[in-house]
Amino acid sequence: MKNLTIKKVALGLFLAGYAASSAYAVDIVGETVNQIQGNAPVIFAKDHDIERAITIRITEDTAGNTAPGSDKKAKVGDYIHIWFNLKDSDGDIDSTGEIKDTLRVWINRTNDNVSWTNVTSDISSSLTYNNTGEEGHIYFRITEAMAGAVKVGLQLQEKTTFGNPNVNEWLNLADIWSPQAPQHQETIGDDEKPAPDTGPGDADPNNPVGPIYSDESTKIGIFKYKTDGTLDMAINLSNLPAQPTGVSDADWAKRTVPQYGDRLGAVVWQITDGNTTGDHSLPNTAGTDRIITNSYNFSWYLYGTSSANTGSVAAPADALTTGVYSVAGTNIGDSIALGAVEAAGGNVATIANTKHNSLYSTLTTTKAGIQGFKLQVIAR
Repeated sequence: MKNLTIKKVALGLFLAGYAASSAYAVDIVGETVNQIQGNAPVIFAKDHDIERAITIRITEDTAGNTAPGSDKKAKVGDYIHIWFNLKDSDGDIDSTGEIKDTLRVWINRTNDNVSWTNVTSDISSSLTYNNTGEEGHIYFRITEAMAGAVKVGLQLQEKTTFGNPNVNEWLNLADIWSPQAPQHQETIGDDEKPAPDTGPGDADPNNPVGPIYSDESTKIGIFKYKTDGTLDMAINLSNLPAQPTGVSDADWAKRTVPQYGDRLGAVVWQITDGNTTGDHSLPNTAGTDRIITNSYNFSWYLYGTSSANTGSVAAPADALTTGVYSVAGTNIGDSIALGAVEAAGGNVATIANTKHNSLYSTLTTTKAGIQGFKLQVIAR
């Protein structure tokens, strides 16, 4: 009985002590007002590690490794590639294409800083993103909506999938072919145009150049110079209309058949309103067609097999150099004089004491010079 009483007292003292210690065991908690801050991501050009720049490469494939050369034109169907390294001190990366989703694409068919068209929706179906750690690769296919573009502008934001913060500045550039650096800015308006006089900062020097060529909407024609030195833009010698009623065969031949003594000019124009159906044998300069001859270099060739009465000789492979001269631009070779006729100047003047055929004696194997061949011009 005595032992039982002692055990009850001991248990009571234990419980009292536990209750007392529980009453005074208070956790003191403090927390920061702000969240833990990391570092914002920054874009660097992949090829030359330039801060807030991007490497631009234009290729014919989706791999984007090799540009075909600056002596070629970028064309509808090519791919524009954006290569970069997204550096983040915390190790945050863009694994889900966050930067791709910020991309805006603009085109300008002039050299001004205001005539911009947003074509982001037109390229969206081909817009693709890949990444390997920090390395990012965005690319898209050049569409018909971009045909004729002299400048292509891009806007994109530095952004990672996760991080605090996971966004940084916008890169804003007006011309992917420019050697200039992008403008970088904290915010950008919903309809803010590309920043003037800016580029990617790291454009591949072997990129094909603009304006962007299209099989559908970029046209070329050959026209005769009139005696006053202006082109007769009413008749395209490479796409002739029907002979008008009442015009004699002799008069029609003077306007439509290339002859010794003629001077011819090549003209390139771009259909800019998207309507490529119907007759486009002549540029609609009163409408929306834009003459872009001075954006090309020209080579003139004899073409096909000469007529039977000139020997049925195959055309030489070499380009013509005799009589080639430039009107629409410097050293572009857009015009040619046929035979012993002065190339430049106002009124046509013949070269004294010179026979037409003699100018081509080293070019063809016929005895008739360039008579009997067709004439071809290639714009590059």
